[in-house]
Amino acid sequence: MGAHLIDGEFQSDKYPTTPRGKVPLSCRDRTAQDLLWEYAQRRRAVDAEFSSDLESALRAADFEPDRSLMLTLTRRELKALAVAVDLGLRSGKLLEALAATEDDLALIEAFAKLRTLEGR
Repeated sequence: MGAHLIDGEFQSDKYPTTPRGKVPLSCRDRTAQDLLWEYAQRRRAVDAEFSSDLESALRAADFEPDRSLMLTLTRRELKALAVAVDLGLRSGKLLEALAATEDDLALIEAFAKLRTLEGR
């Protein structure tokens, strides 16, 4: 235990040129593909182009994501969506409530993910 740790940081013995603290993962590694797909989903809010490119690379490596992996909402996104839907249902004005949500960024991300899921 600890054979891959140097001063508390991970160091690959298989890929020694990989900088400490970095974990080498391949889009062709079947055991890493679902993790990389999930990372692409989580990273989308920070860098959508990166996420799209990573998804494309995974598909090019014959990865087909499980439908259950295709929609992962953060708690913040889910809360923003739930609050807006609840207000909309109570008022009978769902679209207006969605447009007036306090956490616009989280709501935008939630809808972007829902549109991505719908298109596949």
